[in-house]
Amino acid sequence: SKLTRRGLLRTSAIAGAGLAVPTIFTASSASAFTNEPTGGSVTLGFNVPQTGPYADEGADELRAYELAVEHLNGGGDGGMMNTFSSKALQGNGILGKKVEYVTGDTQTKSDAARASAKSMIE
Repeated sequence: SKLTRRGLLRTSAIAGAGLAVPTIFTASSASAFTNEPTGGSVTLGFNVPQTGPYADEGADELRAYELAVEHLNGGGDGGMMNTFSSKALQGNGILGKKVEYVTGDTQTKSDAARASAKSMIE
């Protein structure tokens, strides 16, 4: 048989639909593609320069991250949550779980940043 562009597209579409059908009808299909945290909290890692030539910028970044975590958890709001046009943030954490954070010092060096990120993951 002769291979045509139309035939290739039709075959690809049918094959793609055939592969997608089992995941559509499976009740727990979404959980296979999400990384929902277990436990009562979500931990975020902030890897910023706390020492080195960019320590001042890193301190500003860290304060911004701390403020964001505070807002995500609903504390220290001062009434600002109601001024956002998006009502997705409700002050109840992420997926209803309290947000915690850990920090790492990049020391403005790539090797230190990599080691810091690795230690936060482990």
